[in-house]
Amino acid sequence: MALKHAASGEVVNLLSAAESPDFISQAIVSAPRIEVMRLVLQAGKVIPGHAVAGPLTLHCLQGCVDVQAQGAWREMRDNDLMYLAEEAEHALQAKTDSIMLVTLFRPSHASSGN
Repeated sequence: MALKHAASGEVVNLLSAAESPDFISQAIVSAPRIEVMRLVLQAGKVIPGHAVAGPLTLHCLQGCVDVQAQGAWREMRDNDLMYLAEEAEHALQAKTDSIMLVTLFRPSHASSGN
């Protein structure tokens, strides 16, 4: 079953089901220029180093996550936000059960030839 993305103008509560055992990571918004994802990480979960084409933000909504970026590990806790430039290598490791909001800005391919 495909997960429903939020419609324009729709209010989405990112933490309302956080105590549920089936609370999952999912794309909240998926549009041509932006993707917004709720990333649910159990304590100890590691997301290996990777990079994406566009810039992104990581917002720790709940918990504690170590993020490796720019050659250093930094701890993110509730309400912390990190910006990463396009193609910035990064990795994550959840220290506690955590919820992150990831906003990815997709590059515009229409302007690449101008």
